[in-house]
Amino acid sequence: MHLISTYRDLLGEIEIYQMRLNDLEREHYALERIKHTHKIDLERYIERNYRILNEMAVVKAVVEDKMQTKEEILDKLNQLEGLEYKIAYKKFIEGKNLNQISLELHISDSWAMKKSAEINKKMKKVKK
Repeated sequence: MHLISTYRDLLGEIEIYQMRLNDLEREHYALERIKHTHKIDLERYIERNYRILNEMAVVKAVVEDKMQTKEEILDKLNQLEGLEYKIAYKKFIEGKNLNQISLELHISDSWAMKKSAEINKKMKKVKK
């Protein structure tokens, strides 16, 4: 199912964008330090500062959007109850396959597949 990889990819993307944001913040800090030493001309400083701040704004917006999507997925999971919730959590969050889930929850493989199919229908609205 795509939602498992989608959720994991989403978490990876959030981490990557947050690392990029940290990198830009460090770059901006370094630029500000250089500015005070007068080792950079004003035009070059303005150009680099503008580029860094614009990219920071874009990256922050992307992180916020991805965090919102993550919350929507988790909210959808939390709407499930009982066995459905346990199966969905183990499948989407823990990344376990249906065989592992059926063994852990002491249910048959066929029942795990049936419940998983029901969950997939409910979760379909979250996919983008």
